[in-house]
Amino acid sequence: MIKFDHIEVHVKDAHKYAIFLKKLFIVGRFKKISENNTYMFLSSDNIHIEIKENKNHQNFFNIDNGIGFCLPCLRMKNAKNFLDDISEINIIKEINNPDGSCYFFKDYEGIDWHFKDYDIQDIYVNI
Repeated sequence: MIKFDHIEVHVKDAHKYAIFLKKLFIVGRFKKISENNTYMFLSSDNIHIEIKENKNHQNFFNIDNGIGFCLPCLRMKNAKNFLDDISEINIIKEINNPDGSCYFFKDYEGIDWHFKDYDIQDIYVNI
């Protein structure tokens, strides 16, 4: 089973944006999850939004200001085998999280994704 894990948003001030999301969703909570001022927001209907500060304001998804939503994340067991069978993607990077591997890839439209090769919500999402 494939599960939607989270989506990222890159902003100028992560804490301020976490407060904004709590206002926007009315109910929800957030927690700082890293020393580089990254937060995870969890809505009442279990939507996870990872909020990262983009200090350089340079990124691939918004040439003008480097701010916006990006990198949808999915997770499942044996993700690598699953991804290897999809011809429309190109894996560009692999990292290891405490719970397993994570693969970053571009789809045929040039959109960046990442896919966790484990089924559980990891410590970064399960706030």
